Amino acid sequence: MSGKRLWLAAWCALVLVAGLVMLPAGSSPAAAQTAETGFNWLAFYWNNTTFQGSPALSRTDPVVNFNWGANAPAPGINADNFSVRWSNRITFGAGTFRFRAGADDGIRVAVNGQIIIDRFTPSSEFIVNTADVTLGAGTYEIIIDYFEGTGNAGVLFDWTNITGGAPATFAPGVGTPLPGGAVAPTAGPAVKGVVIVNRANVRTGPGMQYPVFTQVARDQVFIIQARDCDCGFETWFLVDLGGGAKGWIARRVMLAYNGDPATLPYSKELIESPVVEQDPGGQGTPVAPFEVQGVARNNAIVRSAPSQFTGEPIGVIDAGQTFRILKLSASQAWVLVDFNGLQGWTFVPNVRVVVGSFAILPRGD
Repeated sequence: MSGKRLWLAAWCALVLVAGLVMLPAGSSPAAAQTAETGFNWLAFYWNNTTFQGSPALSRTDPVVNFNWGANAPAPGINADNFSVRWSNRITFGAGTFRFRAGADDGIRVAVNGQIIIDRFTPSSEFIVNTADVTLGAGTYEIIIDYFEGTGNAGVLFDWTNITGGAPATFAPGVGTPLPGGAVAPTAGPAVKGVVIVNRANVRTGPGMQYPVFTQVARDQVFIIQARDCDCGFETWFLVDLGGGAKGWIARRVMLAYNGDPATLPYSKELIESPVVEQDPGGQGTPVAPFEVQGVARNNAIVRSAPSQFTGEPIGVIDAGQTFRILKLSASQAWVLVDFNGLQGWTFVPNVRVVVGSFAILPRGD
């Protein structure tokens, strides 16, 4: 049997076991519980194994149970050398729970900031780890970190109540990813948000049309005071910047946690731009504009318009060169770039973003 078939057989056997009961020592069949998986996991996918930079994809995964084999997990994500962070808020009854995490390659699981499974290392096969954890009744934030190096890829996460208590209930939500994959425990009722891009613009109002008055960095955490609408990733959050200041940040560049964003009040408040502190010479210190940067994947043709039919070639950016990205076209297939004074449009597949995200670029032709 080939190595790929052996890997698939092992993974399928594990999935079958996921539906079976698990008994603690000395228990009777009547006390057995079937495995639970949770649902609606908030997922962020990176095209690297270290969660660096902006996620290439964010979506809701029904469960954490995938057999990708040698395939990519989604369009735009690498088949090899990618990572995923899933997060959820789950309410447990009091009891002891056997958490199980299987992966090829590495996986790490944290419950309310405590890492319970930590096998974040490469592997050539699908490996399963378990941890028995006693929980008091309450809501817990679970974060699963996974990475795939090379070869086949797959991941599975579930748990079993081995003391026969009440089953868990689920509420969409997230934990707090911190540098290095650590997780911060939650405290207090305030909904918080952590910045998940290298730099994020803070605006005076809830929309791209409002001016930027400052920026915040990746992994900074803020209390979220309000939202402008129920618009999914198009929602904007009004955040407390500290010192009495506040501003608007796009939801797509923040990970909300410590509560349900659906409970936030609505607001359309416009913020007066704060006065820029003057330097000793009396000159204002300008706020640097947000800068998204990219690298040419290959020799990228730069055109006068976002079209290969109407846009005349005006230059070429050599493979490996870094440039600024100024705008995303209305079709989202082209970006306006600036390379040492050469300014024009290039096709998105030619570009690998290294700073910032397409998601926060202005759009238009």
